[in-house]
Order: sequence, then C-alpha cells, then structure tokens
Amino acid sequence: MDIYIREIHDPNEIARIPQLEAAIWGDPSDTIRTGTLMALVHEGGLLAGAYTLPSTSGREAGGEGKLIGFVFGFPTHKNQRHHSHMTGVLEEYRGTPAALLLKRFQRDWCLGKGYEQIVWTFDPMRGINASFNFRKLGITFAEYLPNCYGSMGGINAGAPSDRAYALWDLRSEWVYRRIYGPEPEPKLDGIPQANAVHTEEPVALDLGLESPQILFQIPQDWGQILQTDTGLANMWRIHSRQFFGHYFAKGYVTVDFVRNPNRYVLERAN
Repeated sequence: MDIYIREIHDPNEIARIPQLEAAIWGDPSDTIRTGTLMALVHEGGLLAGAYTLPSTSGREAGGEGKLIGFVFGFPTHKNQRHHSHMTGVLEEYRGTPAALLLKRFQRDWCLGKGYEQIVWTFDPMRGINASFNFRKLGITFAEYLPNCYGSMGGINAGAPSDRAYALWDLRSEWVYRRIYGPEPEPKLDGIPQANAVHTEEPVALDLGLESPQILFQIPQDWGQILQTDTGLANMWRIHSRQFFGHYFAKGYVTVDFVRNPNRYVLERAN
C-alpha cells in the first residue's frame, strides 16, 4: 500500500482530526477541540496526516487519498524537546507502514526545527505499542506516571491511565538503526525476570534483583483484559507501579522489548 505524509494547516482539514481521534480510540467525548489544534499548530506545533495514495483518476482531478492516521505534537518548556501528544492510525490500516512513516516524518520535522528529543506517553501494558516504540523507533523510558490522564473511556476504560514516559533521542545511532532497518531481538539467556505470570495474572514480584539487566513480563492481550476483567486490570496496574517505581529508583532504564511472551528489558544506568 502506498502511503504519504504531509502537514495539515487548512482549517477544514484540521476539523476532521477529532472525528479521526474518535474512530481510533473509541471515545467521542474525549477529543481535542478543533480551535485548540489550530492554535497549537499556529504557535509551532506539528499536525501531519497519513494518506493513502489517490487513484489515477483522483490524481488527475487534483484529489487526495483517504486520511488514515495522524501525528500531533507541540513545543515543551525545554527548547530542544518536542512533545508528541498523539499518533494514531485507523484499525484497518494498522500493520501498514503508516505509523512508522508518521514517526519518521515527525523526527525529520523536529530535527529541521532544532529539536534533539521527542517525548510522549504510552500505556506500558500494551505490548504492540511497546514493541513498536522500542523495536521500530528505539525509545527508552525511565519514568512511570500513575493515572496520568485520570479516568478514561473508549479502549482505555477499565483501569487507571498509568503511562510510560518515552524518550526518543533523535540523533542517536541506535535510533537511526531502528527506524531504517530491522534489528534482531536481544538474547535474554541468563537475564533474571523480576515477576512471575500465570495465565495472564501476575503472581509474584521480586524487588531484590541487582543484575545489570532484568526482565519484566506484561500480559499478552491487555486490551482483552480491560474489556473483560477490570479486577485483573487493576491488579496489573498495582503490579507494574511497584515494579517500575522500585527499579527506576534504583537506577534502571527500560531499553528494549520482546514479544511472545511480552517482556521489557531494563538495564542499570552507568
């Protein structure tokens, strides 16, 4: 599938973004106002859309393809840091290059504006997102934000909105390798795992590890847990808060992620 990315400035196009938000995250009551988007873009924010390539007839008529995703970010109080508030793609286009192309566009745009880092939040229990952020982009995170956005609806309903605070160092060689070429998953032999999981339930947590690297397992299908078992979802939130809060305080940083089972890789910072 051919997809292209471009900035969005036209008010009529900006007005389509809240509808796209609702379709992606399933909560029409929690979308950003069009006027707020316009103001933030005017004051130095980035709003860019992912579009399918139009048909030959559409191109001849000056038409465009379908808007299937977007990225939105804005400046922060740190001059060289950009906050990426939302990146989303319609469900039927997940698995296409759209999300990666949006993030590459954002990286290039930010470098052109003098930014050195992009930060954002993501749900640390969602393995697909974690895998994308670490394996495709090369982020790290060492800050855990309990109930970051308060109570949420849509696909996020059912548990506190805990979030990982991602840090993307735009000029690092590690990031460049990740976004432009696949890397093999790290070898995990001999690395101790801090928790034990049985049939998607956390059953034990070791807070006494001192290894240079440690592993932390999360559910295979967090979305299903949120939909069907809020008790278990809240158990996972408490479990992850204990783990990340403890090991971040001891100087560990989350540096990678592997699938099947879903596990974070943490390293002790030098």
